[in-house]
Amino acid sequence: MDPRDRHRRRDVALVRVVPRQPDPGQLIGDVVSTSKRIAVVPAYNEEPTVRDVLGKLYSYVDELVVVDDGSTDATRSEIECFLPEHPRARMLVHEVNQGMSEAYYLAFTDLRQRLEDGELSPDDLVYTIDADGQHELAVLDELRQTMVAERLDALIVRRDLSTYPPYKQAGNWVMSTWATMWSGGVRYHDVESGYRIFRLGALAEALDYYQGYKYSETVEVAVVMARLGMRINNEILVPVPIFRSRTRMKDVVIDLAAMVAAAFRVTLRRPPSQPVPSLLPPVLATIGLALVALTPLALMRRAWVRRH
Repeated sequence: MDPRDRHRRRDVALVRVVPRQPDPGQLIGDVVSTSKRIAVVPAYNEEPTVRDVLGKLYSYVDELVVVDDGSTDATRSEIECFLPEHPRARMLVHEVNQGMSEAYYLAFTDLRQRLEDGELSPDDLVYTIDADGQHELAVLDELRQTMVAERLDALIVRRDLSTYPPYKQAGNWVMSTWATMWSGGVRYHDVESGYRIFRLGALAEALDYYQGYKYSETVEVAVVMARLGMRINNEILVPVPIFRSRTRMKDVVIDLAAMVAAAFRVTLRRPPSQPVPSLLPPVLATIGLALVALTPLALMRRAWVRRH
């Protein structure tokens, strides 16, 4: 049995695949790329924007994979109208909404299987793009050039959050600082960013340590890749055309816990020959933070007991 099968179970009955059209080749414009460019776009109830995003994205990539994650509006119809005139695009479908993490997992494991079958190369590039239009596509070629020039395994765009509400900026800082602490060396400025480029071989390896729940995919993959010693860039600042957020406080708690779990998962499952950063520093730091947070509460409780 494949070791990955012991770690995950997926209800394949809820998944449907719309077949991919034949690949016309690597030529895009006047540039012949040695690495295939594959975009993955998860979509859930994005009827107003999904078709426009796909149309703009199509010219930047060799293949476009859109995942309809059980949408209850006309998102799937919009995608189905887009597909016939765009032979390098295809759709994967969750018949019932599974969440963003599962949507990405469906697409990523499909790409990993094609990598194992020899259809794709480890150096092919995987773009992740949101279907709501909040990612600035005009910088994609520049990002790809940086990815190749720096020989990166992952480029995670650092979004310009200056127009976001203060509470969102503060929340992003907390999440990114927490991710930095558990990553074992990589400095994250915007770990929640879904605007990314991965080297397929690195992404396929990271999936062995990935669990994923609701919105945790972005932060989990970031921590996993960092702890595996992969080359990551989270320094390139890119404007955000629109502000949109579906996450709630519950999702923040889930993501914070998911990063810790991902760090332990890498340590426990990695091959014995592969070194990873020690878990002792982040564990001690977490204990220290907990003591700092709990001490005032303990003092308040003691004072209350004395008065009563």
